Amino acid sequence: MEPSSRQRYLKPAFWIMILKGLVLYTLIPGLLLWFLAPQIAGAARNSAPAAFLTLLAVLAAVVLNWGVYRLVRRRRPSLLVFSQGIACVLAAAIIEYEALPAYERLASTLAVILGCLSLAFLYTLGFWFASRRSRPAHVITVGLWIAIGVVGVFMLYQVIRDFESRIVSTDTWITVAVLAGVVVSAFGPRILDSARRARMRRRATGLAEGRIVQLVGETRLDRYDDQVTDYHARVQYTVDGADYETRAKISVFAMRWFGRKAFIGQELPVHYDPADPARAFTDRIDRHFFDDRIPNTGETDEGTETENV
Repeated sequence: MEPSSRQRYLKPAFWIMILKGLVLYTLIPGLLLWFLAPQIAGAARNSAPAAFLTLLAVLAAVVLNWGVYRLVRRRRPSLLVFSQGIACVLAAAIIEYEALPAYERLASTLAVILGCLSLAFLYTLGFWFASRRSRPAHVITVGLWIAIGVVGVFMLYQVIRDFESRIVSTDTWITVAVLAGVVVSAFGPRILDSARRARMRRRATGLAEGRIVQLVGETRLDRYDDQVTDYHARVQYTVDGADYETRAKISVFAMRWFGRKAFIGQELPVHYDPADPARAFTDRIDRHFFDDRIPNTGETDEGTETENV
């Protein structure tokens, strides 16, 4: 099949997939919520237990949809599917909130639930866009992070106002827990990684001179079956006459700017644990690596990149 004819064949299929996704994940849930809006609003006006049971029913339907997706596709739902389900629960909560007068006690509780669901929706959708390989998706991601920050600031302001007015309630503590959960989920992995690195740095009191012998690109599949390549440098060093090897992270920008062969043979300090010299680390290689040294422009066979899927 010629490229032009192949493109003509794939283009309609792509738009059919887009339309199918809009119908299944946007139009149908939207119509269901529109038809059920009077019943949802009536349940909220009836009593607080009825409002909460309605939200639980919507959540159960969403979870059932996720389970069917996993059985049919034989893989876990993507973040986009998770965000769509959260959006359905969020829409039901908005319907209940709009059906109540502002002075109702249930309205303030629903406002907290809306804030939590909004953060969860923006959070999952932001991570999905962040995983895409396009500049528009990354621009949208930045906008979503800003929206998350705005919602978080409003929730924090409400908490501060409750404490200043001495009207701290269960909703206040729920808001505090949600804000803490967002901070932990957003920065928790980085904090743990920093803690592990700090512990390793305290133990790595030995210093050896390492030499870069090869740049390696390892290709793997992420959770969406997209190929992602991680680059690092193989660094060899010697401790008490024994040879060891460690890895150093290297930025793609530095490789493109100087060329891969410029790094081969360059020396850099290696910090190792005297009790176990195989446990070592080096600083990340970036565009400032050659600020105080001369790039190696010689030819070498060890500079070829290897990729392992």
